[in-house]
Amino acid sequence: MPRARLAALVLATAVALAGCGTGAPPPPVASGPAPQDPATFLPLVITPLLDQPPAPVRGTDGRLHVVYELQVLNAGPRAATLTSVESLADGPDGRVVAAVAGPEVTARSLLVGDYTLPPAPVTEIPGGRTALLVLDDVYDTPEAVPAAMVHRVRATFGPLPPGQATFAENFPATSEQVTRLPVRVDGRPPVSVGPPLTGPDWVAVNACCELSPHRGALVPLAGRINGAERYAVDWSRFDLAARPIADLANGVQATFRGDPTRNEDYFTFDQPVLAVADATVVAVVGDLPEAPPHQFLTLPANDLGGNRIVLDLGNGVFAFYAHLETGSPQVRVGDRVRRGQEIARTGNSGNTSESHLHFQLMDSPQALTATNIPFTIDTMTYVGTVTPETVVTDRSGPRSGELPLINSAIDFPGAPPS
Repeated sequence: MPRARLAALVLATAVALAGCGTGAPPPPVASGPAPQDPATFLPLVITPLLDQPPAPVRGTDGRLHVVYELQVLNAGPRAATLTSVESLADGPDGRVVAAVAGPEVTARSLLVGDYTLPPAPVTEIPGGRTALLVLDDVYDTPEAVPAAMVHRVRATFGPLPPGQATFAENFPATSEQVTRLPVRVDGRPPVSVGPPLTGPDWVAVNACCELSPHRGALVPLAGRINGAERYAVDWSRFDLAARPIADLANGVQATFRGDPTRNEDYFTFDQPVLAVADATVVAVVGDLPEAPPHQFLTLPANDLGGNRIVLDLGNGVFAFYAHLETGSPQVRVGDRVRRGQEIARTGNSGNTSESHLHFQLMDSPQALTATNIPFTIDTMTYVGTVTPETVVTDRSGPRSGELPLINSAIDFPGAPPS
């Protein structure tokens, strides 16, 4: 069809359509005030970082800990400084059940993509960056734990960077936001296990619930940021009679006697490692070399745990033992083990600064991508909390059904080391 004839046909059709109807004039358009959008933008996008709802676990302080993280994206152009975080029960207008403010917020803030060792707290979140808030809500009784919490987050913001569009001036200098997505609490009790070690003077040097190399091990794996070590414990044996216990100025701690370059001179090295329950062995690695003390080896991700054993405890729960002594595993895949049975010896293999036992529970045999599971130990003696100078012995005594918190000194049943 010629172009001119096509244009004429389109015009005729339009005229015909316009002529359809009753011929009455269109109704007048109603006028009135336009709906108003917020005067300023709220720059923080805050969501829970949850692979499963957190479950309350009783710590060696005698209190219940609900452990989880919030992911805070600063979608504004100004750098953000978080000034307070409040956990609210019963919705946005509910009561405050936990709160952190000022330096404590900084101490629990970790910038995504910043993998320093130890994890470095951040004082501000640059525009376009994301921080993780490592939270630990603490309660005295089970009845005090809410079924769910939302969060009220307050922040201040730095100056507007140059070159921003005029509308960016709508971003505020301060903000107060309440999250939309709740953190729901799992009411099931934590898994109870037996001691993984034997004898006195063990210290949970990396453990729940402060920002530490375990709580800060929040890395992107299998399409999510995974808190694979929330409740994990690094067990190290100390001379708790030494003063100081840790000489921070010289970087020396009372974990060895003799030559600090020899693994054999560390109190932790070559100690019995025990099955924490009747279980089936599902993974064993025992041929990786020991690392020299305080020298980190270059390792593929799957070998960061060094020599290791994974036990299937049943009901979807797996126990992970890492950094074992080379050649020490005494079990093979498929073996059945009994609670208290020696399965290996402590070593210094894998990604480790000095001899220790890494222990955790998880929901699959794959330690890096598994979800960490809270647990308690049913037989131990709480000695106190270790500081660089001494051991604070408040509330010391036999314990059952508690998770050793960071820097807890624990005696397990059994003979002292030879």
